[in-house]
Order: sequence, then C-alpha cells, then structure tokens
Amino acid sequence: MAKARSIYIVQLILVLLVLALVPTSIGKLAVFVMVWAVTFGRWSKAEIGMFVVACVFFSVMNAMSLKQGIFAFREPDLLGMPWYEFLMWGFYLLHTRRVVDGGAPSPDWRVFLLAVAYSLAFATIQDQTILFVVTAVLLGAGLAVFHDPLDLSYAGYMVLLGAAVEYTGVWSGQWFYPGDPLGGVPPWFITLWGGVGLLFRRLVLPFVIRFENVSDPAA
Repeated sequence: MAKARSIYIVQLILVLLVLALVPTSIGKLAVFVMVWAVTFGRWSKAEIGMFVVACVFFSVMNAMSLKQGIFAFREPDLLGMPWYEFLMWGFYLLHTRRVVDGGAPSPDWRVFLLAVAYSLAFATIQDQTILFVVTAVLLGAGLAVFHDPLDLSYAGYMVLLGAAVEYTGVWSGQWFYPGDPLGGVPPWFITLWGGVGLLFRRLVLPFVIRFENVSDPAA
C-alpha cells in the first residue's frame, strides 16, 4: 500500500510540474494524459464513469463560477477555460480515491442537500468574503453530521491537494483571483476542496463502489 501511494505522490508532483512549466494548454493536456496513463494503471469501469461525470459536472460549475468572476484563467480556450481544465477534476477525484483508498457508507439524503447548497453557493455568490463565510458554514455543518475518520481523511487530503494545485496554478500564472488575496489564493479554496472531498466520499464513492461490486468485482 505504501508503495502504491508513493506512485501517486510522484504522479501529483509530475502533474504540478506540467501545470507550471509545459507551454500551451494543448501541450499540458497531452502530457497530463500520458502521465495519467502511466501512473494510474488499471481503471475500473466505475472509475471511468466517475471520471467522465466529474469532468462534465465540474466543467459546468467552472463555467458558472467564471461567469460570476470569482476567478479567471489567463489563457482560456473555451467557456473561459483552457483545454486541459476540462479533465482536471476527473483527475483530482480519481487521484484522491487512489491515495486515500477507503470505502464509503450508504448514501444519506442529507448529503444531497449539502451538495445542492455547495453548488448554488459557488454558482451564484460573487463576493469573495461572503463566499468563504457561506461555504465555511456549509463545510462545518457537513462535518458536524459526517465526521468519521475517512470523512476527515478525504476532506483533509483534498484540502492539501487543493493547496498544491491552487498555489502552483496562481504562482505560475495559469489563473488568478480578483482582489489580490493573500498569497494570490482566497481562503475559500479550503472550503471548496474540503467540501468536495467530503461530498466525494459520502455522495460519489457509494455509487462507484456499488457499481464495481456488480460489474467489475475484480476492481
């Protein structure tokens, strides 16, 4: 297990280097795909489906957030995003699953409400301070209800992943946030990535694991 996780740490380092150093969005996309092909190894059918759905969902959410002006890419290609960005959230979730490598409980109806509230917050709130306060309340409420060790592991790891991605992207000039936040990244990145980690474990993984058990039991 430690050896497997070390592969994904190397994977993340390579992804961050590509994000910062490889020129053009097409160039980044091509190298990302090669790195993922080599380092992820075998994908289950459920992981492929999860990757595709995550890419579609977060591309829509990104487009809505970009329209609100809460962040912007410096060299967009389509819908305000560079080509590689359309695949990044699929990578983030699959990478997190492989690193944390924990199971998931049965879905709870309350997590659906949390997911809707999160989506509405990032799609509609423009003010950076209000966005941080609202999403901090949502994350706090979510963790008050769902807080077993794996909930904390998924949320915590995604905060660390988010810090690595956000600061690499901002400091290398890939995207920026308005208002000149401290370090270039607003504090709501913590509530965004932490909330995604919690929702991933509680809302997405139960369906991924169930589908694997039915369609791909060797996964």
